Amino acid sequence: MRCVIADDHPLFRSALAALLSDSGLASRVETVADVAALQAQIDAEGAPELLLLDLHMPGASGFSALGWYTGAYAGNPVVMISANTHPDTVRRAIDLGAAAFLSKSASTDSIGGCLRRVLAGERGLHPDLAIGSEGTGLKALDVAEAIGTLTPQQFRVVAMLAEGLLNKQIAWELGVKEATVKAHMTEIFRKLGVQSRTQAVLALGNLNVPEPDAIAQPPGSA
Repeated sequence: MRCVIADDHPLFRSALAALLSDSGLASRVETVADVAALQAQIDAEGAPELLLLDLHMPGASGFSALGWYTGAYAGNPVVMISANTHPDTVRRAIDLGAAAFLSKSASTDSIGGCLRRVLAGERGLHPDLAIGSEGTGLKALDVAEAIGTLTPQQFRVVAMLAEGLLNKQIAWELGVKEATVKAHMTEIFRKLGVQSRTQAVLALGNLNVPEPDAIAQPPGSA
């Protein structure tokens, strides 16, 4: 079984890779540090049988990387891993297609057990974590579905758009002509069902992840 770990923290990547290899869960473990590297890896090797995805990944905006991957590779499970384990965050990840949600502070036994269940076909797992009772809004689900139809290059463009970069800045970052970026923008707007950069950014905002201290804590959690 081939697994890709997408996380920008080298020590955590190494520890998780060792766990997968030593436990026999994966015969081949690859690691990447950002979304662009993940997309390049998939272009070269194909989608992995299991993806472990950090919630806060460079090159992504909120849950955009999750939406893109689950849309493009619906049959390949993705497990989100994060230190942000607020019940609402867990619920949104599951609603947006994650097979499971794990805390970065989970024990090796808990992580290993969860991954085995995911590989056996179980979904909606969140061991030792509370999950919000209110479902993800339809707008966020629609935006995630639209993100899943973007090509890797279109995804990179929309990620830079969310960061506030201008077309000429995006063109420089990608090493393409500004006209190419404008063509990508036209297609992105069509897929998102918007007509301007401002509307596109507002749509992407539906996939943002508030920091835990910015979310009202559920009763009894203090």
